[in-house]
Amino acid sequence: MQNACTPYPESLLSDYQARLQRLLPQAQLTGQLTKVTVPAMPDVHTLTLSVPAATIDLTDMLALDVCDLETLIAERNSSLGKVQTDAGLLQYELRLLDKLGLCLTTPALSNQLDAELIAKLQQIYQQKQQQLPAVFANLLSRDQTLRQQLAGSQRGITPDQGGSAETVQALQQLNKLRQLVLQRDYQAASKVDINQALGTLHQTQLLADLQHSLRLSQQFFLQLNTALARLSNTERCQADRNIRDNLLTQIFIGRVQAELARLDGMATELNAALLQLYQQHPLQLSVQQRLQAPQLALQQQLRQHVAFWQRWRQCDLPG
Repeated sequence: MQNACTPYPESLLSDYQARLQRLLPQAQLTGQLTKVTVPAMPDVHTLTLSVPAATIDLTDMLALDVCDLETLIAERNSSLGKVQTDAGLLQYELRLLDKLGLCLTTPALSNQLDAELIAKLQQIYQQKQQQLPAVFANLLSRDQTLRQQLAGSQRGITPDQGGSAETVQALQQLNKLRQLVLQRDYQAASKVDINQALGTLHQTQLLADLQHSLRLSQQFFLQLNTALARLSNTERCQADRNIRDNLLTQIFIGRVQAELARLDGMATELNAALLQLYQQHPLQLSVQQRLQAPQLALQQQLRQHVAFWQRWRQCDLPG
């Protein structure tokens, strides 16, 4: 009987361990799990890229009403605009580049501006183009939701926990944005709702919770496999065959392996999307350490545990 007060997946794994212990009393399967240490994430200040501001005087800004830029720049220069989040800043930069590009390439608009202002705008446009990858990189480095998800939680994925499709979709939106930034398609990029994608990740908490489940499960099977490896062939073969086979089919395959397969499927899908998002970013290694590494380590431990079961069932062979 699983303890309803024990968080998941600890309750599932503890139940499996208790059943194994009763069937193999010689094995020393009890004991606390050793906490898995993960390297600390790099400090925000060390990751932040410098993005110098572009300035334009008041007289020129009034003339930009022709290009529908006056209001946008005024919002940015307001007291609220100066304390924007990284997501808000990126959204502003994309809207600015979209409107600037349209202004400079549409004769009906650019013909209403004097040559000196056009030259200034072209210079600002080129500067903003060059800076945009750094603005996007700062979002990945500093956004609180993204850092929280990479830092992980102390909760595991529960059997009825949803949000997988929504989390994947949110990451796909951010990857789409990354691609559009690289392609310099500012019009399409400015229409991506960055805050909605980040809000979904904050709401589901799936990336943070999945890390806990993967690390805990990997450590559980590492310690379990180590303890089971100490059993002699005689000790293994003394176990009741019927109880053993029921434990294999009903508990290990039917519950434990099924749940870990679900986690592995989630991890595979989310890993691919996260690694794409953080490709060539300083936090790429942190993504690998927090999701990819425990997933691969758990897969290895499960293969070893399946091999233990195969050896255990060889007790049925004659001779």
